[in-house]
This record gives sequence, C-alpha cells and structure tokens, in this order.
Amino acid sequence: MMKYLVTISGFETRNDIIFYKITINGLHHSKVIYKRYSDLRALNEQLIQKNREFKLKLNLPKFPKKKLFGRTKHSEPDIVTRGLELQQYLEIILNISMLWTFSFIRDLQPLDEEFEESIKQINTSHQYTKDVCWPQMQELKQQYLQRHDVSSSPSKSQTKKSNGYKQRYYFQFGEYVKQQDFVLYFITLTDSKKNVQYLFNTRYSKLKDYHSLLENKQFKNQLPPFPKRKLIGQTSDNPDEIQERQNQLERYLNDIFSIKEFVNSEPLVYFIIRIKLESKTIQEFDQQHQKCSRYSQQVNCSSFDKEPFEIPKNIQSY
Repeated sequence: MMKYLVTISGFETRNDIIFYKITINGLHHSKVIYKRYSDLRALNEQLIQKNREFKLKLNLPKFPKKKLFGRTKHSEPDIVTRGLELQQYLEIILNISMLWTFSFIRDLQPLDEEFEESIKQINTSHQYTKDVCWPQMQELKQQYLQRHDVSSSPSKSQTKKSNGYKQRYYFQFGEYVKQQDFVLYFITLTDSKKNVQYLFNTRYSKLKDYHSLLENKQFKNQLPPFPKRKLIGQTSDNPDEIQERQNQLERYLNDIFSIKEFVNSEPLVYFIIRIKLESKTIQEFDQQHQKCSRYSQQVNCSSFDKEPFEIPKNIQSY
C-alpha cells in the first residue's frame, strides 16, 4: 500500500520558466507545491548522493531526461508528457520509507504529526522529563564505566559528556547469529526520554559505514575510535572474540551517543530514525524500572524476560 499519491495536474509559466503544480496526498493530509524541472533534478542528485553515502543500495527510479532536440517549454504536449514522467518519479520516491528521514524529502510530504514529532524529539535538546530518574541513570552509567575499565582521566570527549548534556540513547548487545562470513548482532536501543526500547540487528560493517560518514564531518569533539578488524583470521570463527567485539561495539555506540554534537549529526539522526521506523518495540517501561537499564548487573530486567520474537524481515542484516 502506497502512503503517498502524487498528481501533477497543471503548470504555470513564470518569467519564461515552467513550474509544475504538484499535489501530494497522504493518509490524512494533502499538500500542493510548485516545482521546476531543475528543482526536481537537484532533488534527484541529492538522492543519488545520499544513496551512495549511506550505502542504502536503493534501486532509485530514473529521472526524466531532457529532450535531445528543442525545448520542452515550447511545446504544451511535451510539458504535459514531462509532467506525467515527473509525477511517476515523485510517487516512487516519496513511497520509499528509507528516504523519509531526510529533511529534503520530508519537505515535500504532507504533514504527518506523529512522525514529525519523533523527528523533533531527536533533534531538540534531548532533555529528560522531570519524572525520569536521572541520578539513578548517572549511577548506573558510572558502574558501566568502571566495569569496562575506562580511564579516570577525562579525555576530550569524556569532558564533553558532563558538559550539561544528558544522554538519551543507550545500547545493549544481546544475542548474535553467525551468517556465512559475518556475525549479525541483536541490539537493544533504550530511549530514556520516551521510556521505550527497540530491538534491531546489525553487523560490524554497517556500523563501520556510519563511522566513516562521521569521519567526513567536521566536529569540535574528537570521535571515539572505531573497533579495528583483526589482522589475521575472522572474528566470527571464535566465540570469545565475538564477545570481545560485542563489548567494543557496545562501548563505542554508548560513547558516541553521549556527545550532543555527534547525536545531532545527520548520520546518527538517520541511524536512530531508521531503527525506530523499522525495528520492533520491546516494551514501554515505567519510571520505577529505570534501574533495569543496560548498565545494571544487579537486577534482572523484565524488559529482557519476554519470550523471543521474530525480527521483522525488512530489517534483516540492517
């Protein structure tokens, strides 16, 4: 089922430039916009760039080509034909859910209050609601640092962690599955502000791709180092090495999501939104179970006592 239907019902000529009237109908709202052919061509170039940068491996539709001879604007039948081609192109693009996290795509879509609210919450200050037990979270976080032998001397990134930013997202690695020549990790994402947990899966190379995207950005803070590959052999051949890799990746994710500058970057915003869109919610847990977060080894969390469930097919090897 398509979420968006696109209709190009006409056009206007402004200063000898054709603007297409584009109506985009969503499930509850509709939107009318006017765009030039060049505007949509620029959109297509952005999509190609994001598809490459984020290694989405999407089979994007071909963008309508220019005429080989003459100019489209000089022929009304050609304008109508081009409008139909652009209509088909846009309808395909707007119904690819993996693209909804990009702001230039959301700008085209009719208002979706629930989705926009989730985006807003990710991009705002990340402050907790008053009833969240922050001192308890801090205590559990300190226990985590001690268990992982983190140096007591503050690094550049560690200093920023206590600079008024209250970490919202925490990651806990659980089971794993060996698939051919790689390991698929199952990870619990805890959103401490919304009091909800998500189960998703990913592999080392996917996380490495996000780290590479971050390396291409210019940050004031120093990025935490990403766990290195083995020089000889494969991690997937040794259960002890898999466990060590899990610990390294878990530490890396929690370190990088403890710094606001990184959390607000496009790669990590995309990472979180995609998890929330495609993963399965484990449980909405109340405030009294905050001590059951991933950092406590002293209690058994009811969140993790639920029977195993099938991972949605659309996030396999995410």
